[in-house]
Order: sequence, then C-alpha cells, then structure tokens
Amino acid sequence: MGAADRTCLWCSGSLEGKRADARFCSASCRVNSHRDEVGRVDAITARAVIDRPMRNALIDAGALNPQDEHDAEKQREAFAFMCRQFAKKHA
Repeated sequence: MGAADRTCLWCSGSLEGKRADARFCSASCRVNSHRDEVGRVDAITARAVIDRPMRNALIDAGALNPQDEHDAEKQREAFAFMCRQFAKKHA
C-alpha cells in the first residue's frame, strides 16, 4: 500500500506527506475520533430524559425555578448544573 493509498481513519482524507505510522490527517480528526470512542459528558446529558420526578428533584435541589419547569432549555441547564456539581463533589 503506497502513501497515496492511505486515508484518515476519521474523515477519509489523504495521509500523503504524513508519517508512515500516521492514522489521522490532523489533530482535530484525532481528537474527534477519540471523543467518538470514549463518549462525552455533553452527549450523555443531551440524551437524558428529564421527566416529572427529575424536574421535582431539580426544583427541590434549588437548581430549577418552579416557574421554569416546562422550559426545556432551563431544564437542560439545571440538569447540567447538577451533573457538574455531582462530578465536582465525587471526583
């Protein structure tokens, strides 16, 4: 396999002119590949379902104002805040 035949594992771009053992064409492709492999906290929280019990817990913890309980953006902010607080406490 020649140098021109090798492609980036992330974007399939050419690895021509890169080291013989290069797997990615750039640092951003390498980082994106790593993030895809290990996952990210924001990806996890974005998929979390904030149901009535979770909203009640956010309100009881003081992270969410009761007037904002039906505002999806405010719920996500409150949930992200609680996740950061939890991580800080237990890290």
